[in-house]
Amino acid sequence: MIDLKLTKDGDLELTMKGDVSPTQSVCQAVRIRLLWFLGEWRLGPELGFPYFEEVFVKNPSDTKIKHLIRETVMSVDEVTDVESIDFSLDNRTRSASISVVFCTDEDTYTEEVKIQWQHTA
Repeated sequence: MIDLKLTKDGDLELTMKGDVSPTQSVCQAVRIRLLWFLGEWRLGPELGFPYFEEVFVKNPSDTKIKHLIRETVMSVDEVTDVESIDFSLDNRTRSASISVVFCTDEDTYTEEVKIQWQHTA
């Protein structure tokens, strides 16, 4: 799958000439899936990760969250397996961290995302 290359902050990555670059990065595809909130995209409201429904709730289930993370990562076409998932929730800083080690037919990758929700409600 060809996509526009993004920076770690989610902005379009521009060349020195100001052009956008294409990418076929499976890591970027996994990162986008994990940062995408359920219902965020009006053309596909059933798509995205259920942060408000499963993560940002009182007494969230770590087992269920890890299962949902695995399903989300496995939904990326090139991913063949998920080797490990580290998930932590910090109520004090109102953030969640996800680290996933996943495999494709060609290599093993690690992707990390941090979700902040202090500006959402």
